[in-house]
Amino acid sequence: MWSRSLVVAALWEVIASTVAADAGDRYTSRWDTTFPAPSTWTKSHGPTYTAPPSAPTYGPTKEYTKEYTKEYTKSYAPHTYTKGYTEEYTKSYAPHTYTKPHKPYPTLPSLEDALINAGCSKFLAFIKSDDDTWALYNSPRVRTVFAPDDVSFPSNTTLARLLRRELTPEQQQQADLSAETQLTDLSKLRIVPGTIVETNDNSANLLGSPQVVVSSPNTTTGAVKIASGLGNEVDLKTTDIQYTGGLIHTTSGLLTNPLLLSTTLLTNPSLSTFNSLLNSLGSSNLTSRQTSGSAKLDFTPRITVFIPTNEAFNSVGGVPPSQAAAVLDGHTIVSSSLAEPVGYLPALQNGQVLKTEGGGTVAISVRDGETYVGGAKIVKANIILPNGVAHVVNKVLAQPVQTGAAIPGTVPAAGRAALVAAGVVAMALPSW
Repeated sequence: MWSRSLVVAALWEVIASTVAADAGDRYTSRWDTTFPAPSTWTKSHGPTYTAPPSAPTYGPTKEYTKEYTKEYTKSYAPHTYTKGYTEEYTKSYAPHTYTKPHKPYPTLPSLEDALINAGCSKFLAFIKSDDDTWALYNSPRVRTVFAPDDVSFPSNTTLARLLRRELTPEQQQQADLSAETQLTDLSKLRIVPGTIVETNDNSANLLGSPQVVVSSPNTTTGAVKIASGLGNEVDLKTTDIQYTGGLIHTTSGLLTNPLLLSTTLLTNPSLSTFNSLLNSLGSSNLTSRQTSGSAKLDFTPRITVFIPTNEAFNSVGGVPPSQAAAVLDGHTIVSSSLAEPVGYLPALQNGQVLKTEGGGTVAISVRDGETYVGGAKIVKANIILPNGVAHVVNKVLAQPVQTGAAIPGTVPAAGRAALVAAGVVAMALPSW
């Protein structure tokens, strides 16, 4: 039989074992439970980010600014979150200088090559025959050349003579007259009523100004002529031919050297009455400017002379010898300084009033493209003189009063009364 104490001890051992076993189970249940591994997370983007394109390649000096914005979202498992942001940046480049590529301009020919190509070989030989003349043409003092082509070159100027380098002084002056100091293209020469062009002829008696030639445009045909000495004109043929120093215009002949008015009158029979007036004065005083009529008109600097035709003198009767000086003075203008322009046709402006050497005035008017002075129409303009210019007009500007015998070659006007006061010959104004 079991003793009570043994039974109790055995029971207590069983309970302790059971408790120990339960405690061990609970420990295992609490701490040894296996959890599944964390779920793998995934990263997603939206919208898909695309890097901006590379900046275009420019030259090293181009400057520009570019801005843009980017945004994306991230998602994770087991939870999802979205992150958004914007980003801005600016890129700067050095300033860009853009040079447009172009084809280089063709090299312009020399004066010699340009004259040959233009068919002006004889003129080329002409200006090359004198070392000083050739040097002038190749200097900056020459910008425009009026060159006669071979067909138009004077036949009396032979190449054989030129090759011996024997230009006469007159030919040297002609060469200087054809070398213009200004760059004068066709558009300028066509300006109505013409353009005054300075030359390299420095022999003129113009108070230090060089000699000029004057263009004469034809508004109907578009043709242009160049007037020079004796009123001679040459036609422009081929224009605006470029060379390294400027322009070439081919012409229908050489320009003519200006001659004294007294010599010029001898070449034109239709102006013989005016010439007779000059010759009648002899060595008598005309005015205080010179001691004789022809000397005054030939050698007074910067002079403008309006010459009536023989018919114009005939229409008012003859000119008495006592009135010859007054008649000449009434047709003469003197520009005493460089500030007063010489009366080449382009310088005569509508409404202009000119004071004559006789003390009177004449007004300039332009009507329908024609120029009038004191009511007389200019029928032949720009007769270039060494000391100025002459124009031919169709009326007498100051009519003489008949007091006696007329100058030979003129027709007296019957019935004209003489008006003489205090020894001064009176001049009647034109009746028109």
